[in-house]
Amino acid sequence: MHSAVLRRRFGLLLAIFVLSGFAGLVYQSIWTHYLGLFLGHAAYAQVLVLALFMGGMAVGAGLVAKWGISWRNLLRVYALVELIIGVFGLAFHWVFVGVLGLSYEVIMPSLSEPWLVSAWKWLLAASMILPQTILLGMTFPLMSGGLLRRYPDHDGNALGGLYFTNSIGAAVGVVVAAFFLLPRFGLPGAMVTAGGINIIVAILAWWLGAGKETPRPAISAGGAGTL
Repeated sequence: MHSAVLRRRFGLLLAIFVLSGFAGLVYQSIWTHYLGLFLGHAAYAQVLVLALFMGGMAVGAGLVAKWGISWRNLLRVYALVELIIGVFGLAFHWVFVGVLGLSYEVIMPSLSEPWLVSAWKWLLAASMILPQTILLGMTFPLMSGGLLRRYPDHDGNALGGLYFTNSIGAAVGVVVAAFFLLPRFGLPGAMVTAGGINIIVAILAWWLGAGKETPRPAISAGGAGTL
């Protein structure tokens, strides 16, 4: 493939990772509002979301580190992960409303002890966002691994560029979520916006992920390899 085309695709992959970071921090901001309504306290929701966000990111990265070496096309796996995240985002509000209705009307009235009610609320709140946080944790290693396979001579540019673009997107996402999406569209609209962005990222990443990747060697006694 022509070098100019390769450079253009490299730039586009960095650009879509801005959108990925933007959507990720929109989720984190909006989850806090949703779970605060259920748990009854914004501080509790903030602690839970932050703990699960960081923990889920670590688990997701660990899964890619363990199994990613055997995946032939990391960029297309990345696209599928972004697609699933987007579907979760589009459906989150309606799932949240349905699950809370079931909890308040059926499950919680049947629990005999207050501590059981509290335990149920915390477990349910955690289960509603943990899968998404694990998927979000998979995005950076998948994208970085895919870029390193396709552009082995640009290791520093790839990793530094990804970290920069994702962080910029995340910073903008927090501000936009707080000062534009929530006042203009409310919680459901903000979630749908983030989900739609993930789906756009998935489509672009699938297109840009066309072609063959060259897997790097696994870590061995003779030297360290990467995805």
